[in-house]
Amino acid sequence: MEYIQKLRALMANLERSSILNKLSTKEDNEIDTLANALIDIEESLKKVINEYIPHLYQSELSEEEVEDIIFDIGEELRHLLYHINDTKVYDYLKPNSSD
Repeated sequence: MEYIQKLRALMANLERSSILNKLSTKEDNEIDTLANALIDIEESLKKVINEYIPHLYQSELSEEEVEDIIFDIGEELRHLLYHINDTKVYDYLKPNSSD
Protein backbone atom coordinates (compact mmCIF):
# COMPACT_ATOMS: atom_id res chain seq x y z
CA MET A 1 0.00 0.00 0.00
CA GLU A 2 1.38 3.40 -0.95
CA TYR A 3 1.78 6.32 1.45
CA ILE A 4 -1.27 8.24 0.22
CA GLN A 5 -3.45 5.12 0.42
CA LYS A 6 -2.28 4.46 3.97
CA LEU A 7 -2.88 8.09 4.89
CA ARG A 8 -6.42 8.09 3.48
CA ALA A 9 -7.30 4.82 5.24
CA LEU A 10 -5.90 6.00 8.56
CA MET A 11 -7.56 9.40 8.37
CA ALA A 12 -10.93 7.84 7.51
CA ASN A 13 -10.74 5.71 10.64
CA LEU A 14 -9.17 8.32 12.91
CA GLU A 15 -11.90 10.82 11.98
CA ARG A 16 -14.31 8.54 13.86
CA SER A 17 -12.53 9.26 17.14
CA SER A 18 -14.25 11.81 19.35
CA ILE A 19 -11.01 12.18 21.33
CA LEU A 20 -9.02 13.17 18.25
CA ASN A 21 -11.77 15.50 17.06
CA LYS A 22 -11.79 17.26 20.44
CA LEU A 23 -8.01 17.65 20.37
CA SER A 24 -8.02 19.13 16.85
CA THR A 25 -8.15 22.83 16.17
CA LYS A 26 -8.23 24.88 12.95
CA GLU A 27 -4.48 25.40 13.32
CA ASP A 28 -3.57 21.91 14.52
CA ASN A 29 -5.35 18.92 12.98
CA GLU A 30 -4.57 16.08 15.39
CA ILE A 31 -6.07 13.51 13.02
CA ASP A 32 -3.65 14.47 10.26
CA THR A 33 -0.74 14.67 12.70
CA LEU A 34 -1.44 11.22 14.13
CA ALA A 35 -2.06 9.61 10.74
CA ASN A 36 1.28 10.84 9.40
CA ALA A 37 2.98 9.88 12.66
CA LEU A 38 1.64 6.33 12.58
CA ILE A 39 2.89 5.77 9.05
CA ASP A 40 6.35 7.03 10.00
CA ILE A 41 6.32 4.97 13.20
CA GLU A 42 5.43 1.87 11.20
CA GLU A 43 8.39 2.43 8.87
CA SER A 44 10.82 3.04 11.75
CA LEU A 45 9.69 -0.07 13.58
CA LYS A 46 10.05 -2.14 10.41
CA LYS A 47 13.65 -0.96 10.05
CA VAL A 48 14.50 -1.81 13.66
CA ILE A 49 12.77 -5.19 13.63
CA ASN A 50 13.55 -6.35 10.09
CA GLU A 51 16.98 -4.83 9.46
CA TYR A 52 18.93 -3.64 12.47
CA ILE A 53 18.22 -6.25 15.14
CA PRO A 54 18.62 -9.22 12.74
CA HIS A 55 21.95 -7.74 11.65
CA LEU A 56 23.13 -7.82 15.28
CA TYR A 57 22.62 -11.62 15.32
CA GLN A 58 25.29 -12.07 12.65
CA SER A 59 28.57 -13.44 13.84
CA GLU A 60 31.85 -11.65 13.53
CA LEU A 61 30.61 -8.09 13.26
CA SER A 62 33.33 -5.53 13.69
CA GLU A 63 33.23 -3.02 16.52
CA GLU A 64 32.40 -0.31 13.99
CA GLU A 65 29.51 -2.34 12.52
CA VAL A 66 28.03 -2.99 15.97
CA GLU A 67 28.29 0.67 16.94
CA ASP A 68 26.79 1.79 13.62
CA ILE A 69 23.79 -0.50 14.17
CA ILE A 70 23.36 0.71 17.75
CA PHE A 71 23.42 4.30 16.47
CA ASP A 72 20.95 3.48 13.67
CA ILE A 73 18.55 1.94 16.19
CA GLY A 74 18.92 5.02 18.38
CA GLU A 75 18.05 7.28 15.46
CA GLU A 76 14.89 5.30 14.76
CA LEU A 77 13.96 5.47 18.45
CA ARG A 78 14.56 9.24 18.37
CA HIS A 79 12.23 9.41 15.39
CA LEU A 80 9.57 7.49 17.35
CA LEU A 81 9.93 9.88 20.29
CA TYR A 82 9.54 12.85 17.98
CA HIS A 83 6.19 11.54 16.75
CA ILE A 84 5.03 10.62 20.26
CA ASN A 85 5.86 14.13 21.46
CA ASP A 86 4.30 15.74 18.38
CA THR A 87 0.86 14.31 19.08
CA LYS A 88 -1.53 15.51 21.77
CA VAL A 89 -3.25 12.14 22.08
CA TYR A 90 -0.10 10.60 23.58
CA ASP A 91 0.60 13.40 26.05
CA TYR A 92 0.18 10.91 28.89
CA LEU A 93 3.36 9.14 27.73
CA LYS A 94 5.48 12.23 28.20
CA PRO A 95 7.63 12.62 31.30
CA ASN A 96 6.00 14.69 34.07
CA SER A 97 2.56 14.09 32.59
CA SER A 98 -0.25 14.62 35.07
CA ASP A 99 -2.38 11.91 33.42
